[in-house]
Amino acid sequence: MLESTVCKIISLNVRGLKNQRKRRSIFSYLKDQKCHCYFLQETYSEPKDELIWKSEWGGEMLFSHGTNRQKGVCILLNPSACNLLIESQYFDVDGRIVLVNISFNSTKVSLCNIYAPNNLELQLRFISTLNEFLCSNANISELILGGDWNVALEAVDKSGGIPWRPTAYREQVLALSREFGLVDILRVKNPNGKFYTYESKALKLKSRIDYFLITKSWGHLVSVADTKISIAPDHRAVRLGIKMVTNKRGPGLWKFNNSLLKDQVFITLIENSYPMIKVKYREVEDARLRWELIKMELRGISIPYAKNKARATRLYIENLEKRLAELDATILNHTGSQMDLLSELSELEKLKKELQHWYDKKGEGAIF
Repeated sequence: MLESTVCKIISLNVRGLKNQRKRRSIFSYLKDQKCHCYFLQETYSEPKDELIWKSEWGGEMLFSHGTNRQKGVCILLNPSACNLLIESQYFDVDGRIVLVNISFNSTKVSLCNIYAPNNLELQLRFISTLNEFLCSNANISELILGGDWNVALEAVDKSGGIPWRPTAYREQVLALSREFGLVDILRVKNPNGKFYTYESKALKLKSRIDYFLITKSWGHLVSVADTKISIAPDHRAVRLGIKMVTNKRGPGLWKFNNSLLKDQVFITLIENSYPMIKVKYREVEDARLRWELIKMELRGISIPYAKNKARATRLYIENLEKRLAELDATILNHTGSQMDLLSELSELEKLKKELQHWYDKKGEGAIF
């Protein structure tokens, strides 16, 4: 039976994934967002990284490689998204563009992830390359184009730093949008809202330089278009949700989480249960069968414990992210005293570190 669903996509500049601990934290964070597709920029990936990164992610990753210190983009597909099929894929040679044509149920979609330069001359070359790339490889009438554009399209999208002014590159981004019938969907859905995706504390600068441009005719299908505090160093995640149709799925296969091996309560539970289980099956003569029955009993104990622990962790993280979102909105529209503002900023930084800590822990224990 078919049911209505939302195809969810996140875009995030991660500023390097070479460090394994950071990479695992980011992968854990992404999986918790429960999206179908993830656009990552500044991955610093090289061809030699593909095998281990794909193994750690557990699903398909489509790359355009940069170097070990700059550039690199990739599209990650959720391993559980069985209703998503890859039809073709393309990438540039400069680590800035990767595109995949997919089928999401009966809907054909071109997903293109980009990372633009921050030098004006290079930006103009990039937008020309992107135009030709899309004409050659994308289904223009079914296009979702997102990533780090390195330009704020309007004055409202920038705060601090050098005053905003339109550039030749910005005009070319708008021209590309008009040519391909694309819209900045977050701005369409929130004409007057203040949103920032990049922050430089050193420059006292905030700007919205990460966004999705999507086919204009899909605007009424969009249910989510916003930004969210992430665990990346200086960028927020940009979220997009488009209503589509999918087949209903049953529960997935449970996998043992390695972090339970460091959970003393769980260890004690197993140590106390194992002797009784062993006695229960002591009369089974076949050693292999006896071991399989014991493992079945242990799984019966482990699964409820792990699910309850995971549920409690999810609730804690949800509450943490909810408080971060509240603080972020309060700071963005602050009208109180300077002392109140400093207090709110201090709490925000403290909670961001706490969120990072939780995803570091999840990354260490995740199944990769």
